Amino acid sequence: MKKSISLLILVAGLVTIVAAQSLRKSEKINPDQVPVAILKAFEDDFGKIPEGGYWMANFIVERDGARSVAKPLSYTYHNKSSKTEVRYTADGKLDFVKGMEKVKHNNTPASK
Repeated sequence: MKKSISLLILVAGLVTIVAAQSLRKSEKINPDQVPVAILKAFEDDFGKIPEGGYWMANFIVERDGARSVAKPLSYTYHNKSSKTEVRYTADGKLDFVKGMEKVKHNNTPASK
């Protein structure tokens, strides 16, 4: 009897641990699903977003009671023809870039 109760508790604990684990996912998203802060950061860093590319959202799905909640981790712009990849964190910080050069901004004040 003690063995069966112990086994039941062990199985219940394993089920709880497995159910509580989060799931990492990446999905292709439409440009209108990319947050404005990410789009603005891209344009500030590299200028106009090139045509022919696509965006990927990297996120984690966590359980919140009876529902699942997706929390973004990063957004990545890909352009296979130009071999470009630019990744931003969820809060809009440049994390990785390949195949593009940052735009140089002239920060000197205008003369009067």
